[in-house]
Amino acid sequence: MKRYTLYTFPALALLLAAAACTQDDAGTLPDGTQPLTLTAAIEGSADTRATVDNRWNGNETIALQVTDGDGTEWYDYTVDDKGNLSGEYYWTKPSPITVQGLYPNIMVENNDWTWSVEEDQSSDADYQSGDLLCSESKTVSFAQTPALTFYHQTAKVVVNIKSDGLPESIGATPGDISLTIGEGDILALDGAFTLPKAVDADGRWLGTWTPGTTKGSISPHLATATETGNFATYEALAIPQTVTAGTRLLAFTAKKGTTVYGPFYYTLQKDAVWKPGHVYTYDITIFHYGLDVQVSESPKWNTGTGGEGSVTLP
Repeated sequence: MKRYTLYTFPALALLLAAAACTQDDAGTLPDGTQPLTLTAAIEGSADTRATVDNRWNGNETIALQVTDGDGTEWYDYTVDDKGNLSGEYYWTKPSPITVQGLYPNIMVENNDWTWSVEEDQSSDADYQSGDLLCSESKTVSFAQTPALTFYHQTAKVVVNIKSDGLPESIGATPGDISLTIGEGDILALDGAFTLPKAVDADGRWLGTWTPGTTKGSISPHLATATETGNFATYEALAIPQTVTAGTRLLAFTAKKGTTVYGPFYYTLQKDAVWKPGHVYTYDITIFHYGLDVQVSESPKWNTGTGGEGSVTLP
């Protein structure tokens, strides 16, 4: 026989109040009742389907650092092509937590904070594999769905070969130009990365780098589209670093049929400081007597603005 206990309304009210006070005092929630969900965007979002072009493909795995009353731990989160994040963390207390995301999660899995870029970035996959993203650190209240913005942490180098002044001896397609960034294996291809701790003057979250000892040059990626006035556009991802004056930063040859012209060189007249999350654009006009090079820097991943560089002859 089932046994029931009958309470009067005043007694029942007292019991419910006592239970509520007990849960509030303990500050805990039943395990697994409230998952932490987030949304993620990449700075300068675009319609193309690669993180280097500021868009999630879907099914990327992000490492999410969560700091709560029990300490700091990393959790795997998966992002879909709309930027929705879901993963392994569940609220256990209704207290604020702090979150920060990193993509890809390779560093955390291997407990190794060294990042590298490919020496040959001519293929889409090898070019995009150098893209490292990190979000801001954000404090989140219980049951909120925070929106994280991820920032590119490597530097991007863009080389535009201008159509104006292009000698007729050069071939008719961009593939007729062979370009190397950092002739003589002078670029650092790896480096130790430190998570950003605070927002910078431009409102961005960018980590710090210590360039590593692996040196090389970069064969850049040929962009599929170019702006009006450009014969060809090349792009590469680089470890943030200082490239010293006197370095042959750009070296390329051009051909028509079996005839090869060049090499042509762009030599730095002063140190070039490549900072994380910045784009460095080199607009090159080829003349019979040499090169005219205009250099611009932008703190935005998909635009280029800034000052001019110098004219360097081969």
